[in-house]
Formats: sequence, C-alpha cells, structure tokens
Amino acid sequence: MTTDPAGRPARRKSAAPARKPAFTTSKAVRATARVPRRAAASPSGPRPEAGPETEATPESEPAATAAAPSAAREPAPAASAPDSAPAPGPTPGAAALPQLARVLGGVVAPTTLLTALLYYFGWLHAYYLFGYFGVNSTTLGFGTADYLMRAVDGLYIPLAVAAIAGLLALWGNAALLPALHAGSPRLRSRFLRSVSALGIALAVAGGTLTLLIGAGSSGYDALAPVGFAAGVIVLGYAVHLRRVFGAVHVRRVVRQPGQEVRPASGWAEAAEWMISFFLVAISLFGAASDYAGGVGEARARQLEAELPLQPAVVLYSQRSLDLPLTGITRTRCANADAGYQYRYDGLVLVLESGGKYLLLPRQWTPYDGNPAILLAESDAIRLEFYPGTVAPAPSPTAC
Repeated sequence: MTTDPAGRPARRKSAAPARKPAFTTSKAVRATARVPRRAAASPSGPRPEAGPETEATPESEPAATAAAPSAAREPAPAASAPDSAPAPGPTPGAAALPQLARVLGGVVAPTTLLTALLYYFGWLHAYYLFGYFGVNSTTLGFGTADYLMRAVDGLYIPLAVAAIAGLLALWGNAALLPALHAGSPRLRSRFLRSVSALGIALAVAGGTLTLLIGAGSSGYDALAPVGFAAGVIVLGYAVHLRRVFGAVHVRRVVRQPGQEVRPASGWAEAAEWMISFFLVAISLFGAASDYAGGVGEARARQLEAELPLQPAVVLYSQRSLDLPLTGITRTRCANADAGYQYRYDGLVLVLESGGKYLLLPRQWTPYDGNPAILLAESDAIRLEFYPGTVAPAPSPTAC
C-alpha cells in the first residue's frame, strides 16, 4: 500500500485473477480459451483494470471456454487415400439366387418334383432289372412305394458323390478367394483363363459324347452328361470370378468420390442362373437315368449269378402248365385223388408282387432260350419253399 501527498491511502491495485481454471488443462485448450478474451477487448485502448467489485470469478467465462475442449478434441476428417482397400460390396450374382428360388418354387413344389424324380428313377431301375430276364416290369403290378424304394438303390451313390463334390467345391472356393485377392492381377488373369479353358473343354467334350452315345443302360454312359454338367459349372464359376474381381477393380481404380458402382440387372442375373441351372439339371438327369438303368442291369446279373444258391421252390398245380422242361423236372402224381396232379422242381422264386409270382429255372441263362415264368396267384397252384438248394424227392404215391 502507498500513500499520496495528501495523506490519503491509494487504492490498492488488484491484480487480475490467474487465468488458470481447472478446465484449461492442455495447451490446445489454453490456446482456444485466450481467443474469446482477445476478441472481447476494446479496439480503442487497453483493457481497463478490474477492481475488487469487478473481480472475475471462474464462473464468469463458462460460455467462452465450455466449447473449447470439444473443439480441441474433435478429430479432423481423415482424407481418403486412393490406394486404400475398398469396402466389401455385394457379391455379383448373390442377389439373383433368391429370385431364382422363388421362380422355381412357383413353377413346381419341391416335394412333388422330388417324388416324381424318385418314381422315374425307380421305374428305370425295375425296367432294366426285369428286362434282363425278358419280363416287362409293368406286368408285375408295382406301386409307387415299390418304385420309390428301388430308386434308392440307384441314386444313393450319385447323391453321395454329388454332396461330397459340392462340399469340396465350397471349401476350395473359401480357400481360393483370399489367395486370389492377395495375389497379383497377372496371377488372377492366368487363373481365370485356365478355369475358363477347362470349363469350355469339359462342356464341349461332354456334350459331344452325350450326343454320340445317347441314352444307355451302363454306369459308364453317365460320365458323358456328367462331364457336360461339370463344364457348365466350371465355366459359370469362371464368369462369376471375373465379375467379382472386375467389381473390386472398379471400386479401387475407377470410382470417384460419391460415385457408385451399379451392378447388373437382377433379372438378367436370375435368367443367367436359371439357364445354367437348367443345363446342369438336364445333364445330371440324363446321367442319373443312365446310372439307374445300369444299376438295375447290374442287379439282374448279380441275381443270375446267385440263382444256384437260392432256396428251392416246388410248384404244385392242379393241371399241367406246359412249362419248358429245360432245367425243370415235372412229376405227375400217382394218386388220382390228389388235389394237385403235377409237381415241378428246379425253380427259383425271383419276385412276388401284385398277386403274381416270377419264377426262373435254377440253371437259367440269357442264352439258353428258357423263358421266365410269371404265374398269377390262385387256388389252382401251390408253392413250397425249402431252405436248401434241393427239395426232397417226391414219393411214388403222392406229390
């Protein structure tokens, strides 16, 4: 404190309070906090000193400095680097699959289609199996359940092979795509050219062999349509990969800020998937038909080889059936009062279906000219079965 000449005490000069509030903790905040004070100063002269009655408190500047921390802490928007990896977009063709499923579901119910296919393949199996013995399968009175059960014998191996191949293809695609994305464009180009060439070769070779061979009853005949279907699948996969890598290239190089890459029309992709699906389905249908016929014929050959080991069957009849005697023994009963006057030995029961018996001589071959025997179930005939391959000899007095 000082005194003037008049003896009056001079007013104590109050220093401005320290401008270090608790919320100015960083250099960036202190820098932004000083900006409002400079802007508030009078341009005409220095700022008047504050007296005791105008002493500022920490609460006097909340509006000027409250926004400072948030302004200082808000990060500036990062500039987009042109070489950065683009955000993953939708896979080309993925949106077309639901449309294709809806179209196919609207044409035919899946359960009805599956039942019809199994019925057809079961019919082929029975046709070639009994056709080997010279019997038309339609005369045996098979029902839907019979054909469906026979279809399993001709389809479980192709279905298992197709499921394994599909699973391996999915695993291979999952392992291949990251490697191709990480590889160079030259590597991807070579790979796509190789896959495309393989698909075209398989499709051309398989289609040509299918037209030359035609429908057959051998499992090997099914390889031709399978090759064509594999070619279509491989070629379609190559086109799909070209679209995937082409979309990535466009997103990396061509696209400008705000510009979007528009995919192809969904209906165009759905039509492409539908045509590919039709070609593959019709090829696999032909292959399954050939394989089912081949399995039926193979089962017939197996049955022919097992005829000598089948249980013995003795056929009794009230009247003579005039059966061929090659491999069959006919005995007439000596007792005139016997209900069945004729006995036939040397037969094997192949099938009973629809009230009919299909019998073959034990020594039957497709080259000796012996026919298969189809008898309707009635009271005029009787069948006896024996566990061994030879039935007991008839007695002299009775059959």
